[in-house]
Amino acid sequence: MLGICNRIKNTADYYKDFYLGTVKQGEKLVLAAVMTIPDKLVVYSNMQECDEAINLLLEDLHSKNIEMSGVVGPKELSKKVCDIWKKHSGCDIKLEMNMRVYEIREVNKNMIGKGILRLANKKDLDFVGQGICEFQVDTGLSEIPDKDKCYELASKRLLEETIFIWEDSGKAVSMAAKARPTQNGATINLVYTPKELRKKGYATSCVAALSQHLLDSGYRFCSLFTDLANPISNNIYMKIGYQPVGDYDSYIKI
Repeated sequence: MLGICNRIKNTADYYKDFYLGTVKQGEKLVLAAVMTIPDKLVVYSNMQECDEAINLLLEDLHSKNIEMSGVVGPKELSKKVCDIWKKHSGCDIKLEMNMRVYEIREVNKNMIGKGILRLANKKDLDFVGQGICEFQVDTGLSEIPDKDKCYELASKRLLEETIFIWEDSGKAVSMAAKARPTQNGATINLVYTPKELRKKGYATSCVAALSQHLLDSGYRFCSLFTDLANPISNNIYMKIGYQPVGDYDSYIKI
């Protein structure tokens, strides 16, 4: 959430529209939310009892005519938000993904195999653009991705210098991206290896090397989200040195 807010603050035109909301009791933060419209509402609270705050948040969204497409947040909180949202709107909502958040502060360098990590450049546009398309299919984000939008995102991320390539014998074989940096940490996402190049350890090497690169550049930690339905990737990340710090769920309106 902080990473999204930092991007809004530092790059005013990155998102076409967004919503930021907090509910406080005196000076105490009860609930925080951010939405990069039309993406899902991201929520956070460290309080067990926050139903009243959730109601206030949903009423504020309704008063501003902001339609919600889904909710992402800590497991219990996201479920509670969806239950109250359903009562407010009568809409149908389904669980889209069970996720786990991992954090790393020290990389197991033995997990970095043959090859080199490098910053992606404009010559990698096809590899990255096609990778984003196939990543969306693999993760269930889209059955039929919009190729133009995938390439537009690839061009934007290349310009930002946030995409990294794992290269073996001069060939791009895997990719990963730095995302949502804060003062202390950065997230790794868009981890992708073409189907014909999988089971060679390329993604493992790419994530391990990028994690080390980010830590070496001054971040105290790196984080990433995983799909709990994929035990193989969860196990690999733990071998790299990532430790679980919490479970999140993603819900979508149907």
